[in-house]
Amino acid sequence: MVMRAIIFVTLTPLPFVSSLALAELDCIGLQEIWGRYDVVEVSRYRGGLTSQSEAKEHVGKSTLVSVEGFSFWGKVNYASPIYDMTCQPIPLEEGEVTVRWERKSDFYGIGMDRDVVNELEVTPVQEEGPSYHFEVAQDELWFFFDGWFYRMERVGRD
Repeated sequence: MVMRAIIFVTLTPLPFVSSLALAELDCIGLQEIWGRYDVVEVSRYRGGLTSQSEAKEHVGKSTLVSVEGFSFWGKVNYASPIYDMTCQPIPLEEGEVTVRWERKSDFYGIGMDRDVVNELEVTPVQEEGPSYHFEVAQDELWFFFDGWFYRMERVGRD
């Protein structure tokens, strides 16, 4: 009989950091984010193809994050999606540059007053659409798309 094991290695800026240590850093749990969020502010943080008028059309649009479903700006609806929360410490070393796909809001000078970046990933169960990534800051969801930063405030709890 041959037994095989698969070992997953995760490379993080702080290897071997305990979950207790991260909890002390202000990590947010899924139960704390359920609710409805409305876009209250849109600002450019880098270049992109979306025009200012197109970006500003999203002000007032709602996003619902709940156990039963996920709705994003009236365009995307996922029934019972998979939610994944991650909590990453913000690097404190000057000059440390992350690769493009790992850049968070702090790289662009947004949300610099935090110790960690809480990130929510929403994935459909049936592969019916793309995954969405948000940063969670207190009672806000932050969405970055095509050079625009969409700040959403919680307007109701689920």
